[in-house]
Amino acid sequence: MPVRAALLAVLVAGALAATPAAAQARFVLGIGDQSTAMLADERFTALGVTDTRIVVPYDVAVDPVQLARYAPFLGTANALDLRVLVAFNGPAGSKRLPSVRAYTEAMRAFRARFPAVRDLGTWNEANHASQPTARHPGRAAQYFNALRGLCRSCRIVAADVLDQAGFATWIRTFRRTARGARIWGLHNYVDVNRDRDVSIPRLRRATGGRGSVWLTETGGVVRFARSFGYDERRAARSTRHVLTIATRRKVARVYLYQWTGAPLGSRWDSGLVAANGRARPALNVIERYLRKPLTPLPPIPRVPRFPRAPAPVPVPVPAAPPAPVPGPGGTGGVEAPPPAAQR
Repeated sequence: MPVRAALLAVLVAGALAATPAAAQARFVLGIGDQSTAMLADERFTALGVTDTRIVVPYDVAVDPVQLARYAPFLGTANALDLRVLVAFNGPAGSKRLPSVRAYTEAMRAFRARFPAVRDLGTWNEANHASQPTARHPGRAAQYFNALRGLCRSCRIVAADVLDQAGFATWIRTFRRTARGARIWGLHNYVDVNRDRDVSIPRLRRATGGRGSVWLTETGGVVRFARSFGYDERRAARSTRHVLTIATRRKVARVYLYQWTGAPLGSRWDSGLVAANGRARPALNVIERYLRKPLTPLPPIPRVPRFPRAPAPVPVPVPAAPPAPVPGPGGTGGVEAPPPAAQR
């Protein structure tokens, strides 16, 4: 019997070792983007991914302009039976911190307009300097309390933060006001693209080890300002690192960002496919992980590390009007008629 037990243990260990990483992983893999182009891409459909994420203004449901912009994504995703995590933030360029009442009314309107959406993020990257919540974690916690009160059955990402310096302190301050937080969101771009793994343990210590961790936005960066020069192969390695971290740290969900990359010269680009639709090596990383057929990769074009945006196409300057044709005697004159094609 001891020999049989030992043999069985060896066989089980061997089977587990032979099991693909995707089968061993316990996290949900989603891909986020801000455009419906991803939803129409056959390569995205072929992955079999059932989760996606989008960031919208908190008042999207009461602003006709923003509603017209984002409703198509939410409607299409719902039609495709995709589960959408909707994260809220302020209107583009706005540093105004809404009152708790204004936030609550906007969330009530959103719930009425999009009842099928039950995965919500209180505020996107709330500790980043671009957001009005960066210096007000207590107010962000009040937003969470209000959102939780509106939908007890929703899965709500209480705090959604970037793994920049000081994020753990921000989380601790947030917790003093937040009630019943169970999901913590992290954008671990620094870890992933610096080939390290320290942010998730720091987040768990800051939250007292309570609740689950979602990597609500992450991925390999192709280019970011002057910090990361253009490099698609490095981005693929970083994408692979994401999957390793998520498995090792037992996170619940991972949302890669983004599907479609930005044009050359843009400040940020983390696309699995280029702006012109060309597949990048990072897409193969995901396909291999999910055990899907690999998309053929065309050669990676030679691109400067810090490419500049293409120069705008010059607008033709209209030719000067023809000189007047002198009249009889050289005095006065009449303009020559334009060519027939311009009449």
